[in-house]
Amino acid sequence: MTPLVLLLAGLLAAPPDAPADAPASDVSVEAGSVTYAPDAERYRLLGGARLRRGDAVLRAGEATYDAATGEIVAEGGVLLTDPTRAVAAERIRAVLGGAFEAERVRAFIKAEPAELSAAATPEAARATGRNALSLSGDRLAGDASGRLRLLGARLTLCDCGGGPPSWEVRAREADVVPGERAILTRPVVYVTPRLLGVNRLVPVLWLPWLYVPLGERQTGLLLPELGSPGATGPVVALPLFVTLGRSADLTFTPQWAFGGDRVRGPIAGLELRWAPAADAAGRVELTAVNDLRDEPDDANGPGISGGRLFLEGSHAQRLGPATHLAARLALASDPQWARDFSPGELARAAEYQRSSLLVSRRRDAVVLEGGAAWLQRLAGAEAGYDLVVADRDDAHRIPGLSAVLLPRSLGPLAVEGRAGVARFAPLSADADASGRPAATRADGRLELSLPLVVGNALSLRPYVRGAGATYAFDDGASPAAAGWGLAGVALSTELSRRYGALRHAITPRLEWRAGSSTMGDTLTGPAYDGFDRAALGLLSAAPPGSFHQLRLAVETRLAGPAATPLRLEVGQDLDLRAGRAGETFVAAAVAAGPLAADGVARFLAFDGRETPAPAPSVASELDRFTELRARVALALGRYGALRGGILAVGPGASSDLVAGPDALFDLRPADVRGVGAATLGARAVLGPATLDYEALLAGRAQVVERCGDPARPIGAGHVLQHTSTLAWDSPCRCFRVALSARLNDCGEFGGGATVELSRPAAVR
Repeated sequence: MTPLVLLLAGLLAAPPDAPADAPASDVSVEAGSVTYAPDAERYRLLGGARLRRGDAVLRAGEATYDAATGEIVAEGGVLLTDPTRAVAAERIRAVLGGAFEAERVRAFIKAEPAELSAAATPEAARATGRNALSLSGDRLAGDASGRLRLLGARLTLCDCGGGPPSWEVRAREADVVPGERAILTRPVVYVTPRLLGVNRLVPVLWLPWLYVPLGERQTGLLLPELGSPGATGPVVALPLFVTLGRSADLTFTPQWAFGGDRVRGPIAGLELRWAPAADAAGRVELTAVNDLRDEPDDANGPGISGGRLFLEGSHAQRLGPATHLAARLALASDPQWARDFSPGELARAAEYQRSSLLVSRRRDAVVLEGGAAWLQRLAGAEAGYDLVVADRDDAHRIPGLSAVLLPRSLGPLAVEGRAGVARFAPLSADADASGRPAATRADGRLELSLPLVVGNALSLRPYVRGAGATYAFDDGASPAAAGWGLAGVALSTELSRRYGALRHAITPRLEWRAGSSTMGDTLTGPAYDGFDRAALGLLSAAPPGSFHQLRLAVETRLAGPAATPLRLEVGQDLDLRAGRAGETFVAAAVAAGPLAADGVARFLAFDGRETPAPAPSVASELDRFTELRARVALALGRYGALRGGILAVGPGASSDLVAGPDALFDLRPADVRGVGAATLGARAVLGPATLDYEALLAGRAQVVERCGDPARPIGAGHVLQHTSTLAWDSPCRCFRVALSARLNDCGEFGGGATVELSRPAAVR
């Protein structure tokens, strides 16, 4: 609905000094008969008028142009075109730069510029290029500002060729400000239910009034939404979109939850988005619930009712050529929020949320970082929980500063290191839930290495590293200081041969590493993070005491011009101090045509752990693996795809998962009795429709607490959740319908339905 007056003005405007006996030089005129009245400065075109100015063309049975007043009158099959639109009418009367009127109007706004200059009929103009908007009306009037009034309006974003559109809105009157909004009086929505065998427009919705935004960011009501997230049961929502200038907007979404297992009542959502500059954007969302369901306490936690709040958001920004800021916020007013409002089974089992802030700046070979991290427990919280604090508090990292020296040459040596200071403390206690006292820590590490290439065949890198930390405790304990060191060497070579376009390479690797025990004061509790050395816990830079380790590995791979169709690595960890074998590991990746797969398996093939791992609650074949990861995908061309994956951690976990930055591995068992999850999924393309299905399965036999019941065993392959989504794109490219459904093994059903219309913002 671009202002027609501007199109007419651009087509026929003639300079005031045009000669008296001919049209303006930049306007070409063709007709069976052209007459010019010098005294009235009027042109009259008869017998098939055709006027062209640049890419704009006007065709009509006859037309007059009054150069003195700027008035144009064209009638008899009028067709006005330029590369982005076509307007057909029985009669057009316009004053250049002023008001205009048109009768029996049809207009087609193109999604992309098209060659319309040769189109001699409205049907030819419609069929050339894709139409982003088609409209028609009995009478169209516009003023000098470009505002339009269309009587007997019919409009659609569908482009269905000569057939009826998938949907159309008819209204007694349309008040239009192009590029901003349209207000429809007494509109009726029609659809063509082709899926039911009906190929004509059928009225389905009558409204007294309708506001339609016509710009990329215009204030107005969005389409109603129907869904069922988490435990709320069916939810109906009516979003309101509000623009806040050029770089910000918000969406206010009143909702009503009709009641699932645990939530019923009104919900209000407020989402604010902003993008004030290039490389700067963020959002924050506040959700408020008045939970009317009086939920009793059960095995899954305390019952929750009344007012509930959730606040989440993020912001990322480039503060300069080498400076970045990233922030994330996630806070809930009660510990059961994830259980009740997260649609996925894995998200509903989350035990904490993390809020963080990080500012980083790189200067040559130094990266400076400053930030903070806040953990909020969701599971197992006691009474007294609120939006910020739970009784069971953690040692939050508030704040932390560090400087990292990237590898730099120092003569024949390479040097790298780190220095940092951080405070770890709960909000309102002297120690956190695990007994760690509030403390301020300064830490540092420095590594020197000597990269060598021996005979153009052997890569050798010996290195030494020293690290240390000092602590000031808030509980009155004496300050502590600790230091440790390590030495190591990395050795590798490569043997390769080319077979046509394929290159086969074999790469043996060896890494030896030995570390000292802690000198000075050893932390007697769990470490604060991986830069500490502690006597207890696994979140530590390395195992307590000294360590002496060796890792042997060999990799073979086939590399093609554009991809690596095969990669296989086999390795073995050795604990030289204890004289025992550590984990054996195998990693593989395959890419062969439509098939792509990769996986990692770690297991204790020769010796067990010195300290036994906790016994699994239920024995499983996966107990043979300390860690197993695998993914596979099979593309079926235009028909869809198949996919699957598994992640399993055996009793005690993998020594690679719990090792800190100093050790190659740590064979101390974690307090894990064996967990695993798997997914199976498929995508089917059914013409304009796409069907996605995914099943979440237990990866191994285990004992779980689910559905409010006491702990019970489930077997490997037990389906925890089914998720399916059916999306259908209109062949007319004017809307998309998506239906989603979820069903878990507790019998809880959820899902939703959305309808997305094509953006009328394509209309300028």
